[in-house]
Amino acid sequence: MHSMYHYGRIIKSVIIYIILILGAVVMTFPFYYMFVTSLKESTYIFSFPPQLIPNPPTLQNYVTVWQRADFSRYFINTVTITVPAVLLNVLLSTLTAYGFARYDFPFKETFFSLLIATLSVPGLLLVIPQFDIISRIRWLMDNKITLILTGGIGGIAFNAFFLRGFFESIPIEYEESAEIDGANAWQRFMHIAFPQSLPAVGALTIMSFLGIWDDYFWPSLILTSKKNWTLPIGIMTFKGEHSVQWNLLFAGTMISLAPVLIIYVVFQKYFIQSVSEGGLKL
Repeated sequence: MHSMYHYGRIIKSVIIYIILILGAVVMTFPFYYMFVTSLKESTYIFSFPPQLIPNPPTLQNYVTVWQRADFSRYFINTVTITVPAVLLNVLLSTLTAYGFARYDFPFKETFFSLLIATLSVPGLLLVIPQFDIISRIRWLMDNKITLILTGGIGGIAFNAFFLRGFFESIPIEYEESAEIDGANAWQRFMHIAFPQSLPAVGALTIMSFLGIWDDYFWPSLILTSKKNWTLPIGIMTFKGEHSVQWNLLFAGTMISLAPVLIIYVVFQKYFIQSVSEGGLKL
């Protein structure tokens, strides 16, 4: 009886692993195919049967995209927008969440409820009034500073909701001891609360980076001159009216994906930790 139960558990585990492996293959195959296509010459893209291993592989698509398609400029533009926008977003979000977690002020929960209520408004509904306001101030149009500011304040409602529980879970005694030793509010935040909330801040950094780095619609409205274009806008230039240069488009997409993967690798331990602890903290 014991051996039958043991074999039953083994079979169940094997079935679960097979399902998980098949799911992983289904999820990762499009990325693999995109990478493979980015290494193909244009004549082999639509060959039948499809080439799952490029023969011969070439890096010429990446050279063409980076040099001739001006992707080096688009990459620098995207970095100069994303990095300060993410830093501003993380700073404002953590300060907002910390304020609601640690300080009592009139109508505190009412303000927080109103902040959370804004999550029910679809972001696309706000595009028209935001664009109308910005278009009336001429210097804000076709200006990367506009995207830094809008990216910096975007998503603060959800971020504050996400972070407040982490700050409330930190024993307040640490900060009270620091206050007795003469630490002001900013020092208590930077040296005690912020370091202990790094798992949540790491997850927030990943989400904020993804949202700003991959955004196409909003930058396409603001950035009208080609010299200020970001990577998502540049990638769309490979999609013509009658044809699509798939090998160049996928090469550009792989260039755009590289920093996202690097950011995830750097912050993944914080992201996984925040997700695993999120049910206890929120």
